Amino acid sequence: MFTKFTKQVKNMLKKTPLIRWEYIDQNIEVRKKQYRIQFIEQFLPKNGIGAELGVFKGHLSPILLEYTNAKKLHLVDPWYTFKPLWQWASGNKSTVDGLIKVLRSFKKELEDGRIVVHVGDDLQVLPTFPDKYFDWVYIDTSHAYEQTKQELQILASKVKDDGVIAGDDWQPDTSHRHHGVCKAVNEFIVSEKYEIIYSNEHNLQWAIKKG
Repeated sequence: MFTKFTKQVKNMLKKTPLIRWEYIDQNIEVRKKQYRIQFIEQFLPKNGIGAELGVFKGHLSPILLEYTNAKKLHLVDPWYTFKPLWQWASGNKSTVDGLIKVLRSFKKELEDGRIVVHVGDDLQVLPTFPDKYFDWVYIDTSHAYEQTKQELQILASKVKDDGVIAGDDWQPDTSHRHHGVCKAVNEFIVSEKYEIIYSNEHNLQWAIKKG
């Protein structure tokens, strides 16, 4: 199926020089955005307090804010405090730029307190919130098993009993490098009596709440 699709695209590129891979990538991103909007509209509670864990340049943040109509949105990301090996030499510029973009984009919301920015590891930031504080939390951090497992353990007490924990990168394939998210969630729902209300390996979104 994929091979056939690839051949079709290559033929299109030969016949129509104006079409470029960048255009195809852009359309993929548009569809991805539409899927996320539909997911957020359907499964995240409205008019409540939410958090986005893993923000970077804030591409999803305005969508979360608009389609949940959150009265308060907490944005949590390590930004410049996180330095993977490839960023040491460059002075961590991309994460600094990401934070600057977020601060500029949400200047009004930051000033009126509707958005609160937290620079730091979410495993350290989350415990500072009161219990049963969040109506929803969206996880888009490292996609690693151990971190997701610890995030869920903390959120078990920080999200309201009727709240929703959701996230990105649902990968049921055990050979996938980000399968840890799926593994951690499946273990969590058993130990904490949650249930999966949505999961889709095509748009990669998932959501759980107490059963």
